[in-house]
Amino acid sequence: MTGTEARLRLPRWLVRRSLRHPRTVLAVWVSVLVLAWGGVRLLRVDTSTDSVLDRTSPSWSFYQESLRRFGGDEVIVVAFESESPFEPAALRRVEEATRAISAVPGIRRVDSLSSVPLIEVDTEGTVRIEPPLSTALPTTAEDRRLFRDRVLRDRIAPGVLTSSDGRMLAVNALLDRDVEGRFESIVAEIRRIVGKEGALISGVPVFRTEINIHTASEITFFVLATITIIALYLYLIFRTAIAVVIPLAAGGAGTWVLLAIMGAAGTPLSLTTMILPSIMLALGCANVMHVMTSAVGVIGRDSLEKALDPILLPIMLSGLTTTIGFLAVSGVPIDAIQAIGSYGAAGVLTILGATVTAVPAALTIWPLPGRDVALASWIRRRLCPWLVDIAERRRLILLGSWALLGVVCMVGLSRLDIETDATTWFPRGSEVRESYERIRERLSGISPVNVVIESDGRRPVTSVDALEAVAKFTEYLDSMPEVGRAIAVTDPLGQLDSGITGTSTFGLPKSREQVEQYLLLLESVEQLPDLITADRSATNILLRVNNNGSDDLQRMAQSAEAWWNKHGPAGFSARSTGIMYEFARAEDQIAIGQLRGFGLAMLSVGIILVAILRHVRLAAVTLIANAFPMLIAFGGMGLLGLPLDAGTVVVGNLAIGMAIDETLHLVSGVSEQRSSEASRREVILRALNQSVPAILYTTGAIVLGFSVLAFSEFSFTRNLGVLTATVVVLCLLADVLLLPPLLGRGWRRHPD
Repeated sequence: MTGTEARLRLPRWLVRRSLRHPRTVLAVWVSVLVLAWGGVRLLRVDTSTDSVLDRTSPSWSFYQESLRRFGGDEVIVVAFESESPFEPAALRRVEEATRAISAVPGIRRVDSLSSVPLIEVDTEGTVRIEPPLSTALPTTAEDRRLFRDRVLRDRIAPGVLTSSDGRMLAVNALLDRDVEGRFESIVAEIRRIVGKEGALISGVPVFRTEINIHTASEITFFVLATITIIALYLYLIFRTAIAVVIPLAAGGAGTWVLLAIMGAAGTPLSLTTMILPSIMLALGCANVMHVMTSAVGVIGRDSLEKALDPILLPIMLSGLTTTIGFLAVSGVPIDAIQAIGSYGAAGVLTILGATVTAVPAALTIWPLPGRDVALASWIRRRLCPWLVDIAERRRLILLGSWALLGVVCMVGLSRLDIETDATTWFPRGSEVRESYERIRERLSGISPVNVVIESDGRRPVTSVDALEAVAKFTEYLDSMPEVGRAIAVTDPLGQLDSGITGTSTFGLPKSREQVEQYLLLLESVEQLPDLITADRSATNILLRVNNNGSDDLQRMAQSAEAWWNKHGPAGFSARSTGIMYEFARAEDQIAIGQLRGFGLAMLSVGIILVAILRHVRLAAVTLIANAFPMLIAFGGMGLLGLPLDAGTVVVGNLAIGMAIDETLHLVSGVSEQRSSEASRREVILRALNQSVPAILYTTGAIVLGFSVLAFSEFSFTRNLGVLTATVVVLCLLADVLLLPPLLGRGWRRHPD
């Protein structure tokens, strides 16, 4: 028994048994799918963005500890605009909204001009700590001028509670801890309270809610659209209904089984895994396409077995490499990304099983008509000979062109940034995006990040030198372009000290005892526990961030910690945290993990190819032909200045599995015939004639399946679909214009 025969023993046995007992095989598959219903009915749809957070890291534990110390940091900002500064009608809306939103379950506090006290010391030395709207509304021009002066000279209100011109007033609703499951109801209730006219609503919970709602509505659309488009595509190619049903049934089986496994495991269909049904349908059609192309006009079990035998090895190899591509996706310790890899791999293996069992069984009962597909005939008669000719006559030109393109794209690859900004997932002009932009322009940003200063236990954070460093640190943070506002405990302390001492410049208490006296005066201020712990072991600097890009947030956090390490007093440390920091860190983990996974996938696939093909050069050629398209795609993004985000970075691992499938069919044909007496040209031409029609059909199915994602409202999903479709098309071009010249040398030479 040869090496090839040994490798094909199992798939040949499966095909033979399926051809001999087709109805039994189909009955077994129907039984499996019926049993899978038990898992499918347990499947939940949870499109919460929480699934993309990294909950295994010490950083996440520190964030949870900061929430326990200082309270929840997620905030919903409601902004009211008016024609003139501090208009009474707008101030009245602030009062009413503050009262109503405070009563919403899940809201721990509401900060506004109606609830946040201004710290003032009158001419008689009396300390007044009360909200500016605790008295009558300013109605006259003089009252409004005095009101404006009081508010704008406060250390906290400008940029947080009001714009610098007083024409935008903010109501900040701070949420309780652990209310992620109630975001949708909280946001809906706040919208109901404030209405739409003249009110802008934004904040991380708003973004998360809108993503959840729209993602849930897109899941059904994507599945139905994928089925419809691929069904039409298959019918146009084969002109028979059975050619539509069989591939969709194989993809549907893979989808059904993976959904059943997800349901049984308690894993919900999420923001990321929602793409799996469309992917499985496209992959099912792509895998079965090779079987159907070989089975056109073939009638009888023996004839069908003989027709399918040449494609069994590449089908098995492609299933294995696609599985590796998906498993490489799961190399990140984030549930949502791991789910894509693990459940996607389960779906691919199910499709592979159906391809070598259920599909041959179905074709035995319902054979494809014997009419030749016109496109396939043209490909074999015209396209394939032309490809062989150009590969031989223009070999050096083709290889040189690809090499030059690769060098150019290497330059672009060096410029490629990894950056995710969830605010840009929404299209410009959408209500959510516009509200965010307008609030960010007039107030500070709506995204919270915290920097926690901790004592090592030897001295409290109320030590004078520590507070002086915090004040300077806050000034530094305020100067950073990513930060809209930075607020620390030194702001109320300094304002109180300036009022009591009668100095016009900002200062701080001169002793720890004085600090404690001031904190005692501020004890009634509800916002104080957000800034300092009762045991004085830690203080919290609140940042309202203007830039939500993951890379920018990471750099900001690193710069902040580096500043403190250099300028902070001994015995105190600074650490960044907060929900936006956690999202940025998770997105960074996804991107870096996927790049590592891509390298591991390439290595694993290479080892498998060498083991199966038993020819190092053929394995290397296969990898090169599939690495080039991804180099071009990602290098092109770098040249165009388009960043790689947490969605598009997954493409590398998915594409290496899917795209290599088609190359394997061509390389396998060459591998099987390279020891024959045929000339080099004849070997390549036979391999092209056998593989290229199915490769073209398959590429079309995958491109159509992923192109459906381009209709998503979110750039996260849309970019994933468009980039994957682009990479698959580039892989097709590499298969027909790069692979033949590379295959033009390297096996035992025979006279032409």
